[in-house]
Amino acid sequence: MNSDIVVTRQESSPLSTEQHEFAALVDEAKSLADKTSALRALVDQHRVTFWGIVRPLQVRQAGLKRATIIMLDEKLSVEGLTAKQLRQIKRIICRTAKEFALKGDDEMRLLHDKHSEETLAELEKSQADEARSYFEQMMGEELDDEDEFENVDDVLHASIERMRKQAEAREKAKEKRRKRAGKSAIENGVAEDDFDTKASLRAIYRQLASALHPDREADPVKRIYKTSLMSEANTAYEQHDLFTLLQLQTKANLTEQQITASLSVEKIPALISLLEHRIQLLKRALRDIEIETVAEFVLPSAVSITAPSLKSHLKKTQLDLLSNITDLKADMVNMSTRIGLKRWLREQEELI
Repeated sequence: MNSDIVVTRQESSPLSTEQHEFAALVDEAKSLADKTSALRALVDQHRVTFWGIVRPLQVRQAGLKRATIIMLDEKLSVEGLTAKQLRQIKRIICRTAKEFALKGDDEMRLLHDKHSEETLAELEKSQADEARSYFEQMMGEELDDEDEFENVDDVLHASIERMRKQAEAREKAKEKRRKRAGKSAIENGVAEDDFDTKASLRAIYRQLASALHPDREADPVKRIYKTSLMSEANTAYEQHDLFTLLQLQTKANLTEQQITASLSVEKIPALISLLEHRIQLLKRALRDIEIETVAEFVLPSAVSITAPSLKSHLKKTQLDLLSNITDLKADMVNMSTRIGLKRWLREQEELI
């Protein structure tokens, strides 16, 4: 059944400016809802490829990198290596071990600290102090002295909490000023709009309740369908979800005259306010899905998330991982002998 929202009009009277605006907002909300649903489906479809093919390759790659630095640690006792080569091996160990340690690998943390002039905890504390100084300067006040920040994440969480408290304090101050000033004309207007909004939602809901009442339907199949639509209408009304109620009007096969009656000119400003709020929520949801997809699939930040771009990226990632796995295996074979290890170290120096 067609679920598109059709903003109807009576042929004898042209649409007002408000009605044109309302129709445009309905179209925009419908478009955003469709884009959000399509993006979710697209991501779910390619998530199968990512977790079924790419993720296992990432695990294999990580295992080989880990085995490589453990092997390098053992090679430090090989005779015939120069002081420069020993320092180079230790730098490679520290760099790679740090990657694993920051993800919670305690064995790699110990390996890093074994060969580094500074422990990872000391490095993290130094970075945390720098981050703390930056956020305190940005916020214009110091974080609590009793807070002990061991890493940048601790500073970030404390800073976010402090900014939240600052925002709450500003809002409380505004509320006090509003109470002292008393009710303004603007506040009265907001209250009036709120009343119109509730009245408009109630009018649409009652219209749907009348059209969808299952006891008025003799056909068992249609009765089940209307019962389902009525359940959706109840939920939408409780959540003040104008967009869903408008969709249900079309699903309920209401006539042009019935729909027009529920969208009277006097109620449209309140309905516009609700639709604008709905559009902002849809934009936020769409943006959140895009951000999560970029993070999950490790996409370039500038890439447009489409079926071809996702397919191309996942294929390239798969090929890159397979190539890197082959290289890591070859590296371990080369490092198994002293001559091969020295040759490998020269190659690493040239890459840098």
